[in-house]
Amino acid sequence: MQKGASVMIQRRYQHDAKTEAFYHSSDWRSVRELVLRRDHFLCQECLRQGIVHTGNTVHHIVPLKDDWNKRLDLDNLETICLACHNKEHFEKGYSQEQKDTDRHAKMMGAVLFKRNPEL
Repeated sequence: MQKGASVMIQRRYQHDAKTEAFYHSSDWRSVRELVLRRDHFLCQECLRQGIVHTGNTVHHIVPLKDDWNKRLDLDNLETICLACHNKEHFEKGYSQEQKDTDRHAKMMGAVLFKRNPEL
């Protein structure tokens, strides 16, 4: 990858100043901790699939860019694992095509196996 392209990719995923300030606020830290405890540090997406897996990412169901007013709404927040968060945010590396394929396979009752990150 060219050096310029690498810088462009890094910038594309940075938050704007308002969002960055929000994620460093005491309000966010407090609500985030509340959500993690409420969800018992378990990935809610995995649980919906019958899988018990820990999670430590608090995810906005409706993204901040779509509705800033829901940024601290407990009904708009859930604990998810990093793998599920990456699937939700395909723009950060998980393709929409792969997300659609996985969703279709799950609907058909397929069991999906992921790559072992330790290999």
